[in-house]
Amino acid sequence: MHHNEKQEPTFGLDIQVFMDVIACGDARRRTSLALQIARFLADPATLAGEREQVMPAARRLAADEDFSVRRAFVEALSRLETLDADLLFTIVSDDEDIALPFLSQTPALDSLRMLAVLRAGGQAHQAVIATRPDLSREAVEVITRELSLPVNALLLENPAVKFMPEQFRTLYQRFGAEREILDLLLERPDLPPVIRIVQARRAASNIHTLLAEHDWLPSAQAAELVVDAEETTTLDILSNAGPHDLPQAVAFLLGNEMLTPSLIVHAACQGAMHVVAECLVSLSGLPRRRVEEQMYARGKFKSLHTRCGLPKSCYWTLQAACDVAGDEQEDGLHLSADEFGAMIIENILTRYEAMPLSEQPRNLNLVGRYAAQKTRHLAARLRADLQRAA
Repeated sequence: MHHNEKQEPTFGLDIQVFMDVIACGDARRRTSLALQIARFLADPATLAGEREQVMPAARRLAADEDFSVRRAFVEALSRLETLDADLLFTIVSDDEDIALPFLSQTPALDSLRMLAVLRAGGQAHQAVIATRPDLSREAVEVITRELSLPVNALLLENPAVKFMPEQFRTLYQRFGAEREILDLLLERPDLPPVIRIVQARRAASNIHTLLAEHDWLPSAQAAELVVDAEETTTLDILSNAGPHDLPQAVAFLLGNEMLTPSLIVHAACQGAMHVVAECLVSLSGLPRRRVEEQMYARGKFKSLHTRCGLPKSCYWTLQAACDVAGDEQEDGLHLSADEFGAMIIENILTRYEAMPLSEQPRNLNLVGRYAAQKTRHLAARLRADLQRAA
């Protein structure tokens, strides 16, 4: 009695015919076969077993000696959602004229395959991966931590990539001294304010060194100019920071001894009271709600000012700014920086009976240094009038 041996299903495919065409057919016939196999693999009705059966022929065609056969096959495969790993990496290792267009288009490149190409491929392959709209988080992490400046420049120009704060920090630490990367970083609206503050300090230091080397200004004047420029830039960064980023930025300033009374007065004179409030939260250790209550409620700011350790010389200017902001909120107004500064001046000159007359010129001097441009001129003129009258 004879027992029939169990045969593997062939799905009706004669694979040997494919191999004969590959071995003996000319380039035209091999190209025709390649396109048929590509259509077969792209057909959702094709069974998994049938796909596996044609893979040996597909791999042979992907490595065909004729460039035109390989290119036609790869162009047809570049639209497939899924692709055998060996077949994919055969294509990726081909000439750049074939591999790079495929890498930019294929949807079959998942995160693990991206990482493999990034680690094993050359810079041209890495550059194409960096421009893909479906770049995985893991791929972004590898690029920012390990790959070259040109690849990271392309990554920063990719509008589909969402960077994490630590990835921005990595990029700044690795390439912050390179103009190309620095410009790309500073152009991004999602760059953490802390990095902008660090860069402002670095730029100020460079300017100070340049002024000192060339002796263009007296040293004291040069130092004051640089400090003012850095402070103005820092305030601009804080003013534009989002509600999530501002506390972190102020905490960074406090931790690095950069949260100065002059910065707080500068913010107050410009009407950036949300920045002032956050600074006072950090200095006082009080919840924001309590800080704002003491800023804007009558007669409560002095204790907050003392708790924060701010100098007495800036008390009346900050009190005046808090009162302007409180009136602004109460009346439903939105004052410009110049209007806000003018109201500070009015408060300094007319509102506070307890304020010694000798304090008026001193506080007008603060407004004249830190307020918006038009208000500075007004404060300087009024201060001069007070001094002449005295």
